[in-house]
Amino acid sequence: MSHPIIERHLERKAVRPLYVFYGDEEFLMERALARLEEGLKDQWGEAPIKIMREAQEIGVAEFLAESRVASLWGPGQLLVLHRLELNAAALQAINDYLDHPAPRAWVVLLAEGVKARDLAKHPVWSRLSRGEAAVGFYRLKEGELFQWLTQEARSLGKTLTLAAAQRLVEIVGDNLAELSQELEKLALYAGEEKSLTPSLVNQLTTHSRTYNIFALVEALGEAGAHKRLIALGQLLDLGEHPAKILVMLARQLRILLRLKEDAASAGNQSGGRNLPSWNQRRYAQQAARFSESALRAHLFLLHHLDLQLKTSAGSPRLWLEWALLKMGPG
Repeated sequence: MSHPIIERHLERKAVRPLYVFYGDEEFLMERALARLEEGLKDQWGEAPIKIMREAQEIGVAEFLAESRVASLWGPGQLLVLHRLELNAAALQAINDYLDHPAPRAWVVLLAEGVKARDLAKHPVWSRLSRGEAAVGFYRLKEGELFQWLTQEARSLGKTLTLAAAQRLVEIVGDNLAELSQELEKLALYAGEEKSLTPSLVNQLTTHSRTYNIFALVEALGEAGAHKRLIALGQLLDLGEHPAKILVMLARQLRILLRLKEDAASAGNQSGGRNLPSWNQRRYAQQAARFSESALRAHLFLLHHLDLQLKTSAGSPRLWLEWALLKMGPG
């Protein structure tokens, strides 16, 4: 399954000449795009010619004009435009195209980050919505996420228990691309075993990047540096670039600082509300190990380290180890 609208159109052989995919869940957009491409294969299994462009490189009107220059052979062409900004000019170009769509061509415009409420009153958007050509992809809520994981496991021939799904999200987070990747590895690791359990999740996902950045932050809350250096080593062994580790570590510490600041502000819990419940619990446990002053000091040190990594000829790993030795609870 990709998206109910796309599945319905493929089933009824009523694929629209143009779609606008919008919302904040790009993984699901790409999944639906792949499903659409698969569904457009002709009776001999040949897929349409795929043309992919970026909106920064070409205007919408010019891109849509490319659909009219099609190959005489094959099932047609699938034109995909990424990073579309839905301004007045783009919507007018879409409207003009819908009046006279190109034959043997299907267009998918990816408007990542666009929200329907910002365009709801625009007549072109209304036209797209009525024709089921505006397809939304949203971040999954907690219950939806567990259901999605269960369906993904079923497609892999496995049964994922609710406890295992909860544990997987707790360790990996709510990034669907990372969850899908970890679930596939988990299914392979399980072998002939049909049921994916929390025990199996614990055995495999401790080798993920997401798990190890959490482990690194948790190790900062302990007095000794041994676990911090082990967690750093595991991230580097997984192929994570030192600069990316620095960015991830700083992000985690900023979240902890925000939670501490919110807790200190009477009636203000906005930072906590912006985190899924499975992350709230884990972050709250980590935040309790640090004072606000310690977190600010750590972030200042990471800022200094960022400059060193960009300007120094020294080993990035040694610089990271030096910083971790200076950081800790407090």
